[in-house]
Amino acid sequence: MRLAAPALLALAALAACAPPPPGPTGPRGPYEGPTLSSQPRAMGPRGFPVIEASASGAELSFATSLLAGLQARSFAENREFCGYIGLDDLGQWTSTPVSVGDEASCPLPYIPSGLRIAASYHTHGTYSPDYASEWPTTQDVLTDASDGIDGYIATPGGRLWHVDTDTLTVRQVCGRACLPQDPNYVAADDGPLRPQMTLTQLRNWERGLPF
Repeated sequence: MRLAAPALLALAALAACAPPPPGPTGPRGPYEGPTLSSQPRAMGPRGFPVIEASASGAELSFATSLLAGLQARSFAENREFCGYIGLDDLGQWTSTPVSVGDEASCPLPYIPSGLRIAASYHTHGTYSPDYASEWPTTQDVLTDASDGIDGYIATPGGRLWHVDTDTLTVRQVCGRACLPQDPNYVAADDGPLRPQMTLTQLRNWERGLPF
């Protein structure tokens, strides 16, 4: 999901777990996942096995290739696309079928039997001056944390972010244009991006506070 641009966020500050308000001043809708759970990390909140993500090696290569392949369609249709990646019964990296969202949200799919989930993935659709699409959001982080997994996010500017829910931080795996980039993207609208940010810093930024 994406957030309204900072100028609009002053009118619509988010509580981390509150439902998003309607209209253009709110977030782009929920990046929909399960609710928080006290179950151990070895079994996800919905009863599916999860594994520790590494954000490196074959896992990172698979996630990067998958999101790179979704960027053009995400731009053309102005939709978010999402799903999960993990290991199948043979220990090979694979993904759930791609779930098709809309401009404001993407419902995560069901997880097939035998898939051990490591991370979610989603695109941020097309560039728009009304939204801060180059950033992960607090909802992105909390959704993955509630699922007991990490996450990967592709932006209109072609950035790839990794959400680490062990440390509640987000990190740019690679910067602008490392993935296919929306032809309408305007770099001047990025905002004060940092290579790595904590959940607290993201929350402060969304609320228009110093971070």
